[in-house]
Amino acid sequence: MEIESLEILDYVRKVPPLDQLDQQVVSDLVNSMEIAFVKRGARIIDQTAGDERVYLIRSGAVEIKDTNNQLVAKLAEGEWFGQQHVLTPDADRLRVTALENCLLYLIPANEFSLLVQTHPQVQQYFEQHKPARIRHALKGMQKAEHSSLMALRIADLVHGTPLFIEDSESIATAARLMTQHTVTAMLVNHNGRLAGILTDRAFCTKVVAEGMDSSEPVSRIMTPEPLTLSADSQAASALLLMSQHNIRHLPVMRDDKVVGMVTATDLIRKQSANAIYLVNEIHRAHHLHELVSLSEQLPGMLVSLVESSMTAHDIGHAVSSVGQAITYRLLLLAEEKLGAPPVEYCWVCAGSMARGDQTAHSDQDNALILDNGYIEASHKSYFQQLAKIVCDGLHACGYVYCPGDVMASNPKWCQPLSVWKSYFSDWIDEPEPKALMHASIFFDLKAIYGKKSLLRQLRKFVLQKTRNNHLFLSLMAENALQYQPPLGFFRQFVLEKGGEQGKALDMKKRGVVPIIDLARVYALQAAVEPINTRDRLIAGKKAGVISQEGARDLLDAYEFIGSVRLQHQAKQVLKGDKPDNFVSPNDLSSLERRHLKDAFEVVVTLQSAMRNNFQIKL
Repeated sequence: MEIESLEILDYVRKVPPLDQLDQQVVSDLVNSMEIAFVKRGARIIDQTAGDERVYLIRSGAVEIKDTNNQLVAKLAEGEWFGQQHVLTPDADRLRVTALENCLLYLIPANEFSLLVQTHPQVQQYFEQHKPARIRHALKGMQKAEHSSLMALRIADLVHGTPLFIEDSESIATAARLMTQHTVTAMLVNHNGRLAGILTDRAFCTKVVAEGMDSSEPVSRIMTPEPLTLSADSQAASALLLMSQHNIRHLPVMRDDKVVGMVTATDLIRKQSANAIYLVNEIHRAHHLHELVSLSEQLPGMLVSLVESSMTAHDIGHAVSSVGQAITYRLLLLAEEKLGAPPVEYCWVCAGSMARGDQTAHSDQDNALILDNGYIEASHKSYFQQLAKIVCDGLHACGYVYCPGDVMASNPKWCQPLSVWKSYFSDWIDEPEPKALMHASIFFDLKAIYGKKSLLRQLRKFVLQKTRNNHLFLSLMAENALQYQPPLGFFRQFVLEKGGEQGKALDMKKRGVVPIIDLARVYALQAAVEPINTRDRLIAGKKAGVISQEGARDLLDAYEFIGSVRLQHQAKQVLKGDKPDNFVSPNDLSSLERRHLKDAFEVVVTLQSAMRNNFQIKL
């Protein structure tokens, strides 16, 4: 092979997807290539049929326009064009013009077609639909089979049909049925609806201990209005609920109908990740130093979850459940120290912990919604002390104080429900920049402890205020578009200062945050309650504020970007470094870089759609 051909071979072997092929295959391809020099402004491909070839840009840049003269893309060194005409002959013709003087490598159509047919990795790389490429990549990232409880849904644990009894039947009948069916719990019906649950423990604590007549109806010993979980909930949620309320059985519901029951034994049998034990140990802790010690296991847990090939969505829920459990336990310890609260309250978390997308320790965002019976002169001291104990405890556990002071320890964010309603009224009716910032934070709230109906009342009030409020929604949409994915003019990554390398991709601010912000606007536009980003996109799709294809593509992009971010953080933990959000493109394979660009372009497309929908000017 001549020196020039060797130099071309050396270059081409590094260009995706050819970097995945054997050297001989690439060498044969190079022998079939032509070389072309094209001057700036020259037409490379016209919109009339002609000789079909595929082009690789060695140097220079080109622009591609469609039949309507609309810009499709601008490409630079290392990128391909012309393949769509070879792979899909009936597709609309595109026009390609040189923006700069270009050096191009040309592959004959028959050689390129053979390459695609004989090498699946090449075919996958050149699939026309970017989201399809992302979905393919996700399957590869999550190919490992696992039964981690954090990845399972409640429906995965339900087996068989639960045992039912009418509330008028006798205790003796219930005992006989449970013995015959060898179960430790049964569900109690009243007029066709779930009225209670009866467990074997009730026979010890009520029937035997109190000498109750076995002819009495089971309604006397059942637990009325039992806690339930949706079949679509994560199995980890069952563990959290059982730990919080010291119960071992949970009825499983779908569309207000009982479809099964899950027990603590079911959870233990399926458990394979230390996240379950960690949450359980947190609820057994009696001192702050125990919680601090347990929270130090979070980085290792993150690595374990990533290595088990769990989805970014499920890992986010698992990591967030740890922070929620620590918060819950701190509140119990605070009440033990301070005594019962003077009025009912609801402790809420905000941000990533509320949305269920935490990846590691982060700063804390929280607040207190107090019952309207709150009297400042009499009750303020109690809640100040409560908030200080919990916020200080979270800080000690690695959830550092919020730099913006969005914490329950700030009196502004420790207020009765009526004041919270007035806050939101002001933010929505007079949406200046600071109001929009506060609205963005406090639209993402999750009740952790206390009277959760206080948050439900607030959320209902807020959605009524925002429903059909086009001015506010437009400003929220404009606010949501302030962070753009890190792609430059020629589809090149735009790096920022951060990370060990000095410059890297900010996978939080420029990666997941743009999608989180889009999903929040969709949720407000549709007036739906979910706060998790994935759930918001699904709800938005059902409400028709985002297309089915748009929601699917954005979900895939969100999952892929999140997975890259998590894998980066897991590698840092294994090296003994503190995890951050700054990923160097040099740490990614060529295929990962390609898919990441695809994911970012999906976000850009959906941002553009939102901009057009709300008529937001650039």
